[in-house]
Amino acid sequence: MYREFYGFSEDPFQLSPDPRFLYMTPTHQGAMSSMIAGIRERKGITVVSGEVGTGKTTLVYALLKGLSEKIQTAFVFHTTIGFQDLLRNILQELGEEIDEDTLTSLIVQFHRYMRERMARDETVAIVIDEGQNLKVDVIENLFRLFIRESPSARLIQILLIGQPELEPKLDTIELQAFKDRVTTRYRIDTLSEKECGEYIEHRLKVAGYGGARIFEPEAVRMIWKFSQGIPRVINTLCDRALVNGFIASRKVIDKKLARETLGEMRYLRPKTETFLRRPAFLRAVLAVVLAAALGIGALAVLKRDRAAAPVTVVEKAVPGAIVEKSAPVQAKIQKQEQPQAVEPEKTVTVKKGWTLSLLAQQHYGVVNPTVLDILLERNPRITDVNQIPADEPIKIPPLTEERFLGRNPDGRYHIYLGTFADQRSIQALKKHPLLQGKTFKSTLRKVSGDSLWYRLTAGGFQSKEEALHALRGLKQQGVLPAFPASSG
Repeated sequence: MYREFYGFSEDPFQLSPDPRFLYMTPTHQGAMSSMIAGIRERKGITVVSGEVGTGKTTLVYALLKGLSEKIQTAFVFHTTIGFQDLLRNILQELGEEIDEDTLTSLIVQFHRYMRERMARDETVAIVIDEGQNLKVDVIENLFRLFIRESPSARLIQILLIGQPELEPKLDTIELQAFKDRVTTRYRIDTLSEKECGEYIEHRLKVAGYGGARIFEPEAVRMIWKFSQGIPRVINTLCDRALVNGFIASRKVIDKKLARETLGEMRYLRPKTETFLRRPAFLRAVLAVVLAAALGIGALAVLKRDRAAAPVTVVEKAVPGAIVEKSAPVQAKIQKQEQPQAVEPEKTVTVKKGWTLSLLAQQHYGVVNPTVLDILLERNPRITDVNQIPADEPIKIPPLTEERFLGRNPDGRYHIYLGTFADQRSIQALKKHPLLQGKTFKSTLRKVSGDSLWYRLTAGGFQSKEEALHALRGLKQQGVLPAFPASSG
């Protein structure tokens, strides 16, 4: 879109992992050295962790590209699977045709393969990305392959890559033996402000740019501060800034253009707090604890004391099963749950330079993957969240409760919780008290050529009323991305 305008030979801030664009900070260099040494020197198990978007996968691609032919590699990145599926994927990555698809036969085939590699004095490197998603029993079974008492077992090198959640998982009692055999644990840091500027210039250079500075220092500072030094977020912000510069016919990204871009893309801001620290979530947990500890009778006494702060929390956050014996509280909840007037669906015609983010901000007052996904779903002709053609009619559906409610073939109901760019928020949301005992389904959504989002639903509600009650409670507590204004 803007290559010719700026003089690029290719897009400088594409999100797909490409070793050519890899910018090596000291911690990236340290991680690379650790991985290379772990595999070439047959040290056994190496663990590398880092926040989402810090370049771990790009680092792995660069590593695999530079290994010798004497090192056979299996690169696995689908990790929400059982051990049998993992072992099958490893064998297929190693170029093996599956003889028989049972766990026993897969293990036999794997050990046969290892004996063949031993005869050739080759190393087998099992590289697993998104390792934080591996179940404990899967890691335990993987470890059993590694510690098997046979000469060929020493040829197996395990490289485990993951988000920071991987580290406490490895510190659990169940994985003590695995952790004891880890020779190196390395953490990739986010970029400093200086590194952010160098990173941007590096990618522009790789994309064929050799002209004057495009991103002014103040713009770089704003991008770095917003992104908290996460390269993937920096890429998205810089790409959008270049689009805005192209639309405005300005070849320099200054403070004003940077501010405009950050305003459009504020849904990308990395979370500085974990979900568990959010006030709404803490109030919900406190309410449940109070209800269990004090009992309904004690709660009724507390309610009469208007100075008692926990009463307000209970009325707002606790499911109806806890407060239904207090008539005044139940009446209040019923009053809150009266359906509101629904605004009609709108249709707007896109003008040049418009984006889905701009439409979401204008009509919903918020921009995040959830509202963008709703727009994509209602307008199936749009296949890329970052591109919509001019003069295209776009339907803007209202955010009604019915849009977040669905019925399964078995008659039970489910609610749509939101769409997320990563799985950290998903894991936290699953722990919410209003969703305890429910079944969750996470569906991958391809929203552009190289971007995948996760669409999360919670099911198992016996009736529409039960599902609506949970949905309204989650809205009220401000934990649903589509209704952030409801938090308080």
